[in-house]
Amino acid sequence: MKSRKTQVLVVMAILLGAAALVLFLRNRSADRVLALLEFLPPDADLYVMADLASLQGNPAVRRFLSDPPQVSVEEDYKRFVEAAGFRYQDDLKQLALANLGLGWVGAARVRIDRPRILRYLESENAEKSEEQGQTIFVFGQSRPFRLVLLERDLALFTVGGDATLIRSALQRYLGKGSGSGAEQLRKNADLSRLPKGSALWVVGRMDRLLDRPEWQPRFGAFEIGRNLLRGSKTLYASVRSGLTQLEFHVEDRCESATAAERIAKTLRGLLLLLQPRPSDKADPMPGKLTALLANISVEQVQDSVFLQWQWDRETLRKIE
Repeated sequence: MKSRKTQVLVVMAILLGAAALVLFLRNRSADRVLALLEFLPPDADLYVMADLASLQGNPAVRRFLSDPPQVSVEEDYKRFVEAAGFRYQDDLKQLALANLGLGWVGAARVRIDRPRILRYLESENAEKSEEQGQTIFVFGQSRPFRLVLLERDLALFTVGGDATLIRSALQRYLGKGSGSGAEQLRKNADLSRLPKGSALWVVGRMDRLLDRPEWQPRFGAFEIGRNLLRGSKTLYASVRSGLTQLEFHVEDRCESATAAERIAKTLRGLLLLLQPRPSDKADPMPGKLTALLANISVEQVQDSVFLQWQWDRETLRKIE
């Protein structure tokens, strides 16, 4: 009897130790992701953070990223994979992005074979410049892509805009810049509005984005004009990834409770309109749409509108 109790205690200790280790590793990963915000500019229109390693803990997400549907792979990317041995599904660990107008700034934790990457960049005759003792590689003309490889697993990059964006990111990396995305989000208490443990999240300044034609939102086949979302101030969206389900949480913080009430009614109406009608059984899309839209709750709380839903294993199976 005593031996059996000892065995039970040992098993419990092992399980508790394993749980503590998982929690420690998850918190450490989250801290590394948030640290990337220090390299992003303050006062951006949009911030995106993704912990790809955590997201791919869900097998369905892993399969989707490995073989995205209806996505053709460019020949340039194929050559890059062959020459550099880099596959984003396996080697891109964490990513942070900021959007300012037509330009994007990014910081990423990656696993790379640095010599192979450098040989590939040299073979492609990429333009090079030196800044703060670091080499900046430049590709393209109309929307140039600029890349800097820093520490063993850290890279900074920009898409579009001029060289000021990458120079400013380097300044922040060296501790010489003023302000950062992390500082801005802390100042506005934005991070506190996001669920803990999110593997993917977005913070967007809707009052700015809705003034830009390329950011006019769509909901399925419907284009939502700026007037329908008038009064939106800040959007918070996040995804928590588990082994058997994905949890989605969206908050639209508005300028007033009146605006929030109107937007909540609009979203409920759109969800009703998007409910698929009976159709040809040979067409799988209505069934997938039903699975995607099932159990989305829309709730107004004071000056915010909340949307929450989850996709479990069965839902993910239906939409694959």
